[in-house]
Amino acid sequence: MRLIILKNDKIMKRTISLSSQSHLQMVKDDIAHGITLRFVANSNSMRPFIVAERDEVILKLVDENSFQKGAILFAELGEKHHVAHRLIEVDGDNLVLRGDANLKLIEMCGRGDVIAEVVAVVRKGRKVKRGSPTWNFYRYFWPKTPQIRKVLLHLF
Repeated sequence: MRLIILKNDKIMKRTISLSSQSHLQMVKDDIAHGITLRFVANSNSMRPFIVAERDEVILKLVDENSFQKGAILFAELGEKHHVAHRLIEVDGDNLVLRGDANLKLIEMCGRGDVIAEVVAVVRKGRKVKRGSPTWNFYRYFWPKTPQIRKVLLHLF
Protein backbone atom coordinates (compact mmCIF):
# COMPACT_ATOMS: atom_id res chain seq x y z
CA MET A 1 0.00 0.00 0.00
CA ARG A 2 1.34 3.42 -0.86
CA LEU A 3 1.17 6.02 1.86
CA ILE A 4 1.42 9.69 1.00
CA ILE A 5 2.05 12.07 3.86
CA LEU A 6 0.98 15.67 3.39
CA LYS A 7 2.87 17.95 5.74
CA ASN A 8 2.70 21.70 5.21
CA ASP A 9 1.55 21.04 1.61
CA LYS A 10 4.76 19.11 0.93
CA ILE A 11 4.16 15.57 -0.31
CA MET A 12 6.36 12.74 0.90
CA LYS A 13 5.66 9.25 -0.52
CA ARG A 14 6.58 5.90 0.95
CA THR A 15 5.29 2.37 0.79
CA ILE A 16 4.15 0.59 3.93
CA SER A 17 1.96 -2.33 4.89
CA LEU A 18 -0.75 -1.58 7.40
CA SER A 19 -0.77 -5.25 8.32
CA SER A 20 2.18 -4.39 10.54
CA GLN A 21 1.17 -3.13 13.99
CA SER A 22 4.17 -0.80 14.09
CA HIS A 23 3.10 0.86 10.82
CA LEU A 24 -0.49 1.18 12.01
CA GLN A 25 0.81 2.77 15.21
CA MET A 26 2.84 5.23 13.10
CA VAL A 27 -0.35 6.16 11.22
CA LYS A 28 -2.22 6.64 14.52
CA ASP A 29 0.57 8.82 15.89
CA ASP A 30 0.76 10.97 12.74
CA ILE A 31 -3.02 11.47 12.70
CA ALA A 32 -3.02 12.32 16.43
CA HIS A 33 -0.39 15.00 15.72
CA GLY A 34 -2.57 16.61 13.06
CA ILE A 35 -0.75 15.23 10.02
CA THR A 36 -2.97 14.63 6.99
CA LEU A 37 -2.42 11.20 5.44
CA ARG A 38 -3.34 10.00 1.99
CA PHE A 39 -3.65 6.28 1.12
CA VAL A 40 -4.29 4.38 -2.06
CA ALA A 41 -7.45 2.32 -1.49
CA ASN A 42 -6.73 -1.40 -1.41
CA SER A 43 -10.29 -2.74 -1.22
CA ASN A 44 -13.47 -2.40 -3.24
CA SER A 45 -15.72 -2.46 -0.17
CA MET A 46 -16.64 1.21 -0.79
CA ARG A 47 -17.27 0.77 -4.52
CA PRO A 48 -18.52 2.54 -6.59
CA PHE A 49 -17.49 5.65 -4.63
CA ILE A 50 -13.96 4.42 -3.85
CA VAL A 51 -12.26 1.98 -6.24
CA ALA A 52 -9.28 -0.13 -5.14
CA GLU A 53 -5.85 0.63 -6.64
CA ARG A 54 -7.28 3.68 -8.46
CA ASP A 55 -8.58 6.04 -5.80
CA GLU A 56 -6.95 7.57 -2.74
CA VAL A 57 -8.48 8.51 0.61
CA ILE A 58 -7.39 11.54 2.61
CA LEU A 59 -7.51 11.07 6.37
CA LYS A 60 -7.63 13.63 9.16
CA LEU A 61 -8.09 13.54 12.92
CA VAL A 62 -11.71 13.01 14.03
CA ASP A 63 -13.71 15.54 16.00
CA GLU A 64 -17.26 15.45 17.39
CA ASN A 65 -18.69 16.32 13.95
CA SER A 66 -17.05 13.21 12.49
CA PHE A 67 -19.57 10.90 14.17
CA GLN A 68 -22.58 11.76 12.02
CA LYS A 69 -24.43 9.20 9.92
CA GLY A 70 -22.93 8.99 6.47
CA ALA A 71 -19.39 9.95 7.48
CA ILE A 72 -16.59 7.65 6.29
CA LEU A 73 -14.42 6.58 9.21
CA PHE A 74 -11.08 4.77 9.27
CA ALA A 75 -11.28 2.34 12.18
CA GLU A 76 -9.30 -0.50 13.68
CA LEU A 77 -11.62 -3.47 14.19
CA GLY A 78 -9.05 -5.82 15.63
CA GLU A 79 -5.38 -6.57 15.31
CA LYS A 80 -4.36 -6.21 11.64
CA HIS A 81 -7.94 -5.42 10.57
CA HIS A 82 -8.88 -1.87 9.65
CA VAL A 83 -11.52 -0.39 7.36
CA ALA A 84 -12.61 2.91 5.89
CA HIS A 85 -16.39 2.47 5.89
CA ARG A 86 -19.49 4.58 6.13
CA LEU A 87 -21.08 5.24 9.54
CA ILE A 88 -24.65 3.96 9.38
CA GLU A 89 -25.69 4.02 13.03
CA VAL A 90 -24.63 5.76 16.23
CA ASP A 91 -25.73 4.64 19.70
CA GLY A 92 -23.74 6.65 22.22
CA ASP A 93 -20.15 5.42 21.93
CA ASN A 94 -21.18 2.40 19.84
CA LEU A 95 -20.88 2.73 16.05
CA VAL A 96 -22.06 0.58 13.15
CA LEU A 97 -20.08 0.80 9.90
CA ARG A 98 -20.76 -0.64 6.45
CA GLY A 99 -18.91 -0.46 3.17
CA ASP A 100 -20.99 0.93 0.29
CA ALA A 101 -20.43 -2.32 -1.66
CA ASN A 102 -21.30 -4.60 1.25
CA LEU A 103 -24.73 -6.09 0.88
CA LYS A 104 -25.20 -7.39 4.43
CA LEU A 105 -21.87 -7.27 6.25
CA ILE A 106 -21.60 -4.60 8.94
CA GLU A 107 -18.90 -3.84 11.50
CA MET A 108 -19.40 -2.67 15.05
CA CYS A 109 -16.85 -0.64 16.96
CA GLY A 110 -16.53 2.07 19.57
CA ARG A 111 -15.54 5.69 19.12
CA GLY A 112 -12.15 4.82 20.57
CA ASP A 113 -11.52 2.40 17.67
CA VAL A 114 -11.80 5.20 15.11
CA ILE A 115 -8.38 6.38 13.94
CA ALA A 116 -9.40 9.08 11.46
CA GLU A 117 -12.14 10.45 9.23
CA VAL A 118 -11.96 10.31 5.46
CA VAL A 119 -12.36 13.98 4.49
CA ALA A 120 -11.74 13.64 0.75
CA VAL A 121 -11.32 11.04 -1.96
CA VAL A 122 -9.12 11.45 -5.01
CA ARG A 123 -11.18 9.74 -7.75
CA LYS A 124 -9.62 9.41 -11.19
CA GLY A 125 -7.21 12.21 -10.26
CA ARG A 126 -9.92 14.65 -9.06
CA LYS A 127 -10.41 15.51 -5.40
CA VAL A 128 -13.94 14.96 -4.06
CA LYS A 129 -14.29 16.75 -0.73
CA ARG A 130 -16.65 15.90 2.10
CA GLY A 131 -19.86 17.87 1.58
CA SER A 132 -19.45 18.25 -2.19
CA PRO A 133 -22.34 17.23 -4.50
CA THR A 134 -20.61 13.98 -5.54
CA TRP A 135 -19.78 13.12 -1.93
CA ASN A 136 -23.33 13.85 -0.80
CA PHE A 137 -24.83 11.80 -3.63
CA TYR A 138 -23.12 8.69 -2.28
CA ARG A 139 -23.76 9.68 1.31
CA TYR A 140 -27.49 10.29 0.98
CA PHE A 141 -28.67 8.58 -2.18
CA TRP A 142 -26.70 5.33 -2.42
CA PRO A 143 -29.35 2.69 -1.67
CA LYS A 144 -29.58 1.17 1.80
CA THR A 145 -31.38 -2.02 0.73
CA PRO A 146 -29.17 -4.95 -0.33
CA GLN A 147 -31.31 -5.90 -3.33
CA ILE A 148 -31.03 -2.49 -4.99
CA ARG A 149 -27.32 -2.24 -4.09
CA LYS A 150 -26.67 -5.57 -5.76
CA VAL A 151 -28.30 -4.47 -9.01
CA LEU A 152 -26.48 -1.11 -9.05
CA LEU A 153 -23.11 -2.70 -8.23
CA HIS A 154 -23.47 -4.89 -11.33
CA LEU A 155 -23.94 -1.72 -13.38
CA PHE A 156 -20.84 0.02 -12.00
